[in-house]
Amino acid sequence: MAVGSRVLLVTALRSSLGLSGNHDGLAVADIRHPDAVETAIWKLGRGGDTIIVTCRQGDADEVRRQLTFTGIRYPGLRTCFEPLPGSPLAVGVVSSLVDDIGSNDDALPWQLSALDHLREHLWSAVWMPKVSGLCDPSPSLAQHVRSWFPGSGFLAVSAPIPAVLKAGKDPITGLVPIPDSALIHSPLSSPTWVVPAITTALSPQSVSEVATVRDQVDEYGSADVIELIAAPVAFHSDSRPPADSIVTCSACDTRHARTTCPVCQMSTAPDKSVAQPDHDVADRGATA
Repeated sequence: MAVGSRVLLVTALRSSLGLSGNHDGLAVADIRHPDAVETAIWKLGRGGDTIIVTCRQGDADEVRRQLTFTGIRYPGLRTCFEPLPGSPLAVGVVSSLVDDIGSNDDALPWQLSALDHLREHLWSAVWMPKVSGLCDPSPSLAQHVRSWFPGSGFLAVSAPIPAVLKAGKDPITGLVPIPDSALIHSPLSSPTWVVPAITTALSPQSVSEVATVRDQVDEYGSADVIELIAAPVAFHSDSRPPADSIVTCSACDTRHARTTCPVCQMSTAPDKSVAQPDHDVADRGATA
């Protein structure tokens, strides 16, 4: 049986997904139920596949603890831990895109490079009618005051550069067009001007709607919130690592294209702390 790799997203799930299962083909497990997370990792990895465990950046400490306990309970499992920035929609879409790259024995280096590529090139934001409760990115005092009045609206951009932008019904300013992207947004509770306005500002190649892994009322306290991301359309080909950049870890045999093994954390970079011979001294000794 071929050994490959799979992605498991660990996060707070909408009730319809249960404690673990699949969301549009992506394996998911609820962070609030460690036993379900452990079981999901074991089911995916018991055949020898490497499991790429993704989560939101803010959940990294909790998921790291769960991975530690899982490793004690089920020794021998191979896992990579990959926290991701952005909203539940952003983390879910990135995890799904990476999982779709494949599960054969050569997919892991490509999947890890795709994660790094999307971290660098993904645009992620959340439109919300008020900024109360928003702390990352942090709104200004003036924006807090403005949100008390009817007709206000804000775009909380988390990547690539965190910012809170005014986004009422006036044209949205402060966004740079991303014409080589695909705009993806969460389901709309009612027809809205927000998605058309952001489409105009970003000029993406396509616009589509996908369901989120977590209910927006649970996450943001309002069904009117809209999560949005713009993913580079060429990420699949642009993220594939050159063949000569892929190495095999001497400790655990994991193939990857990073300077540190994602499974066992062994460094593959030259150890610059090792003293190198002083060629000047050597040359002087040879001519003495």
